[in-house]
Amino acid sequence: MDWVADYAPYFLGSIITSAEQGGKKPLIDGQQRLTSTFLLLAYLERYRKDHRVGNALDLSTYLGSVSYGAMDYAIEFSNSRKAIFDRYLDTTKTVAEAMDDAEDVVNLDDGDRRLLEALRTTDSLLNATVKAAIAYFIDYVVERVLLIDISVNSESEAHRVFVTMNDRGLRLGPIDLLKGQILSKIPNAVDSQSCLAIWVQTINKLRELGAEEDSLFFRNLFRAKWATTMRGKAKGDPAGDFDLIGEAYHRWFDDNISNLSIKNADGYVQFVRVDIPRYAEIYAFIKDAEANLKTGFECLYYNSVRKFSFQPMILLAVVKVEDTVTDWQKKISLASRFIDLMLTIRTIEGKENNYDNLKDIAFTLAKEIRNKTSAELLSHVRAEWLKSAPIIPELSKLTYKKADKSDLLFVLARIADNLEEAFTLTNRVGFPTYWQRDRRHKTFDIEHLLKEAFDPQALPTNHGFVDAKDYAEHRNLIGALALLPRSRNRSLKDQPYREKLVAYATENVLTQTLCDAFYQSNPNVARYVQNNPNSGLSAVTDFGKSNIMERTAMYVAIAKRAWAAP
Repeated sequence: MDWVADYAPYFLGSIITSAEQGGKKPLIDGQQRLTSTFLLLAYLERYRKDHRVGNALDLSTYLGSVSYGAMDYAIEFSNSRKAIFDRYLDTTKTVAEAMDDAEDVVNLDDGDRRLLEALRTTDSLLNATVKAAIAYFIDYVVERVLLIDISVNSESEAHRVFVTMNDRGLRLGPIDLLKGQILSKIPNAVDSQSCLAIWVQTINKLRELGAEEDSLFFRNLFRAKWATTMRGKAKGDPAGDFDLIGEAYHRWFDDNISNLSIKNADGYVQFVRVDIPRYAEIYAFIKDAEANLKTGFECLYYNSVRKFSFQPMILLAVVKVEDTVTDWQKKISLASRFIDLMLTIRTIEGKENNYDNLKDIAFTLAKEIRNKTSAELLSHVRAEWLKSAPIIPELSKLTYKKADKSDLLFVLARIADNLEEAFTLTNRVGFPTYWQRDRRHKTFDIEHLLKEAFDPQALPTNHGFVDAKDYAEHRNLIGALALLPRSRNRSLKDQPYREKLVAYATENVLTQTLCDAFYQSNPNVARYVQNNPNSGLSAVTDFGKSNIMERTAMYVAIAKRAWAAP
């Protein structure tokens, strides 16, 4: 604790409250800050208990207290949100089971779904160093992360304070300061007015994408096109362009204007009239493709659902203002395919795809492909692909016990989607449905084809397993896994494989390919198997060790096709 006391405090911001009423303080502003803080404390308390961190501060009293057998949280939540935290903090269940229960809460609103997503992803945001010193991190959060409570006598006064504090005329943000810096360099009144009109129009379009997208756009653009340095890993290393842009992009712009090749007033006019609108148009296309699966741009969506936040930076790096629409769309499609491969290879290698691990890699890639032509980009991607392609067969070693469950689900969903496309199925489930995590009982889970315990009676006579240890190792390989809707996955429980075949026949392509009827009732499937005799696809009436190996080989073959070189 003394060690943490030497750390500089982190100011999280302020909240505005009015006088206490009935033991509660009305909150006028700061709901998001308080909820985010509470969520972090809930995660840390759950982590402390799950990992039995004996020397860590007990956070339960910060979360609330038990009153008449029910949890009374420190923040008053809606019934649905209270139920989410009740289920998430239930340590009689594993964190995965608790999250499943939390996702089953009824009447969730958009805010609740965002809360669930934050709970799902918080763990990936803390790197191994923080987790190894989690007790100190908990002390830091409790003692050195600061919130200021601005409390006034009445709610009406609190609202007046809120309006004053958030009045844009009194407190300008970076986007306003950047606009002022640019327009101040354009002395011609006509040019200045036209540039202002274009600026407002462009910024409004960016804000339609999301509340912070105007600032995110400029951070991504400046890092993509002109940043060259990043803070080193040694303590005390100075901030680089990447870091300074993140902290105050308007200041970085003013300090680095010569690097942007803006030499005079005409350069500023060109920047506002042509460059910014064109890059903003491309950025809007990228954000739309990240949110909605688009034919020819599927990998933008795949990378986005993996929470790869550096994608817009990398894709903006390779496009140029003078590119035709065909050119820049071709570039971002190709670059996004390479990002998809890169993330998948890291999954196969057992590496975490979190912010800290990918920051340097993403920035380096952005600089490597910056302003390349389509031909140059294709040559670069193909060369890099040759280095990664030999790793794809290592997918056969991916195991349920060691792989991140989200990564494993992603790979299985891509394999299923690729199979559906190869079979030209009319009743496709599709990757977005396999992946979507807020469909309650219809959400897809990873299904083990074999029972948990080694039971020779539930296996074919020549099952091939040496002993229980050999069985456990092979049961968790990717070839012994499939996907099922959560409700079906739970209803089947731990039945023997042969007893689950009837249910498998009515589900998705990964389980249906195990059933004889699937090949008899789908001419396209039968034709595909006939044309691809080494596909490894066949009905399996009983499942043993050799079937796992065959199934694994089939998955690898599909993965090679899904991540084939351009």
